[in-house]
Amino acid sequence: MRRHFHYSLLASAIWSAMLPGVLAVENRPAAPSGAVSAAESAQAGGTSSPDTAGQAADSAGADTVSFDPAFLGAAGDRQIDLSRFESSDSAVPGTWPTDIYVNDEKVAHEKVVFAEQPDKRVRPCLSTDVLKQINLNYSQLPAAFNEALKRGMKCYPLEQLIPQASVIYDSGTQRLDISIPQAMMDNRARGYVSPELWDEGVPALLFGYNASAYTTRSGGKSYNSAYAGLHAGMNLGAWYFRHDGSYNWQEQSGGSYQSTNNYVQRDIPAIKGRVRIGETSTGGQLFDTLPFRGIELVNDDRMLPQSQRGYAPDIRGTARTNARVTVRQNGRVIYETTVSPGAFVIDDLYPSGYGGNLDVMVTEADGTVQTFQVPYASVTRLLRPGQHHYDLVAGRYNSTSLSSNPNLYQATYERGLTNILTGYGGIQGSGADYYAIQGGLAVSTPVGAFSADITQARTHLKTMESGSSSGQSYELSYSKFIPDTNSNLTLAAYRFSTSGYYDFQTAMQAQDEEKHGRSANNIWRPKNRFNITMNQGLPEGWGQVYMTGYTQNYWNEDKTDLQYQFGYSNSWKRLSYSLSAGRVRDMDGHMETTWLLSMTLPLSSEMADNPPLMTASLSRDSGGRTGGQVGVSGTAGDEHQYSYGVTGSSYNQGTGSSVAMNGGYRSPYTSLTATWGAGRDYQSGSVGMSGTVIGWPWGVVATPYTGDTFAVVEAKGASGAKVGGYSGIHIDPWGHAAVPYLNPYEMNEITIDPKDAKYSVDLENTSEKVAPYDGAVSHIVFKADTGVPLLIMATTGDGQPVPFGARVQDSAGNAVGSVGQAGQLYARVEKARDRLTVTWGEGAGQSCAVDYTLPAGKAGRPSNDIVRLSAQCR
Repeated sequence: MRRHFHYSLLASAIWSAMLPGVLAVENRPAAPSGAVSAAESAQAGGTSSPDTAGQAADSAGADTVSFDPAFLGAAGDRQIDLSRFESSDSAVPGTWPTDIYVNDEKVAHEKVVFAEQPDKRVRPCLSTDVLKQINLNYSQLPAAFNEALKRGMKCYPLEQLIPQASVIYDSGTQRLDISIPQAMMDNRARGYVSPELWDEGVPALLFGYNASAYTTRSGGKSYNSAYAGLHAGMNLGAWYFRHDGSYNWQEQSGGSYQSTNNYVQRDIPAIKGRVRIGETSTGGQLFDTLPFRGIELVNDDRMLPQSQRGYAPDIRGTARTNARVTVRQNGRVIYETTVSPGAFVIDDLYPSGYGGNLDVMVTEADGTVQTFQVPYASVTRLLRPGQHHYDLVAGRYNSTSLSSNPNLYQATYERGLTNILTGYGGIQGSGADYYAIQGGLAVSTPVGAFSADITQARTHLKTMESGSSSGQSYELSYSKFIPDTNSNLTLAAYRFSTSGYYDFQTAMQAQDEEKHGRSANNIWRPKNRFNITMNQGLPEGWGQVYMTGYTQNYWNEDKTDLQYQFGYSNSWKRLSYSLSAGRVRDMDGHMETTWLLSMTLPLSSEMADNPPLMTASLSRDSGGRTGGQVGVSGTAGDEHQYSYGVTGSSYNQGTGSSVAMNGGYRSPYTSLTATWGAGRDYQSGSVGMSGTVIGWPWGVVATPYTGDTFAVVEAKGASGAKVGGYSGIHIDPWGHAAVPYLNPYEMNEITIDPKDAKYSVDLENTSEKVAPYDGAVSHIVFKADTGVPLLIMATTGDGQPVPFGARVQDSAGNAVGSVGQAGQLYARVEKARDRLTVTWGEGAGQSCAVDYTLPAGKAGRPSNDIVRLSAQCR
């Protein structure tokens, strides 16, 4: 909606003058069904035949209002022409930015021409560009409409060409509502966005960072470390270059940089997929996620409408101190952060493939370490009928655990066969050294969804008498969502592998062992593996329970892995509490089970801003260590930009008491964090910062958020205006802001609120929509009028005030203001001097001109201060 500085005061004055006594309400008869739309007349420069008069509102049988100018004290040639205001859907002639809705769904924000008709009403001109935004089913449209398209018109009279269609404009909200019978629309799935509307963005450079430094002193010795995660990119047209890496530095061993992803990609909308070239990882839909260097052609479900889209898990754990949590997949660090004492949840992990377990390491401030594994596997693979997934890979396996990079070839395909049946299969190989073939089915039943598959693999091994090892792996998975009980049970899954079966990663490790003269039996071969993930909502008032875990044994090793996390949570009045148990591996390789009872209670009323939270917990592990923690945490600031926390802990077995503090500040340009802790014989501290810097051809902008798909908002002159929906994001002094977390291939609405702008500005619109490609940097421009507000006490040659309600234009013909009571002419101007034309009618003697000159230093400098002048309108 356009924001008018002081226009609201003017409008208020106009309506105050037009009291109920001014109004006369008339019920006019509806126009004949054969009436010609006023839009058609606009193609001839705004003229139409008499039978178009009153068509829009009259066709709807709407009440109209007439104004008696006598109540405004005007007579003769000073009488104001108010006829265009007699209909609620009228507008001022000109070209205006307009929100266009079709059947109550917003489809575009376009500049629309509004032309005045002989009946003094102003109607919108629907151009070809506007029609392109409407998802019409041309095969169902009347012949007259298709003939009009062939002829080509500047304006299309929809109400005449399409039976039962209507076009209604609301000047108050600058909204144009177009109604078209549903049978004449090309009905798409909910959330459908045409690929023609997808935005590849502008050329850009991205630099996302997450850096931290950690220090601890224990036993009289200091240990320092640092970590920096980098997500960098360059966009050139539809080609996106990406680099992900991390730098780890340890005081004892020095630093090293590890590249995780290094590739270029381009979307191919026609096949709902993309091509990637470089270093990245396979998707892991059927086979495990594998890092590789090569080329990949893969589909992306996000290119489908939202209603047709077919997972990274939450990581839960417990920390006793300000601890570092490091997450690895296939030996590579994909996430690292610092957590406060107590239970923690990491729920913002970027998906890195459907298969490939996550290894989590929690390093406490006193140096102790615990590790555990989070199962990460796709559930049953049901697809809609006709929907498919594909993934084609050719390259080299890029593992840091091997001394070489063997070949990797992979092709997988999944397809929905019927409403209840999906088939899938794939092949994976490394030349003559390894191959695997998989086939399976997924079926939906009243008791849940099942999938079953078989994988046949052959591995070349020199130590085998036959020269190779062959085997099979069988997997059965099950999932069920029960809305009535709010439960989601997933057994994903049970897998049995024969003694001769090697998956790709295990096979490559076994072959690498042989290359170095060692035995392939050094690599453990899984035999049975069982994963479970369960979330169960209990009856109202009884809370909910969750459980995740897995167990696995091996053919050539007697050990059995068993890891799990189990929890129950509920609330009583304002007190929330949970009880959990987890089994992890400690720094000595021993399995350890920990029980935790935690409680959370707000320390202020529900209506208070930024209420602090008190947390308390009690824990005990299988080694006999018991202890408790009490802490207070919260946020501060109008936009929750500050965060803080302090926790006191006490444990037995010589650990003693400790204290930990943390704080954070999300500035407009970066996020900053700091922690400090002290306990028996140790002290620790850390600092960190994260954010993204984006450069594009017209500037550089920084944001405290990280991500991959952004919109750069440009609103020159609107410094300080808030971007809606994103805490802490404002238009910077250079007129820019970076909006993160856009959803690719679907419409994202971006709004700005100019009320906090440094200067009062007029914005053509405060809302825009964009559907970016994955990884795009879209450029959104909000045009603003940042001229100097001018208030002129204008009089005519006879000393009388300029007529109330007259409109004002500058020398270029732009509408810049209007006249209020007592001849007060308000306008926003940019030139130091100019001539303004004031018009209150179409007849002779119903216009005049005012010359103005701004005081020295005012021109070109936006301000809230109104310049007041007096002038004669000649």
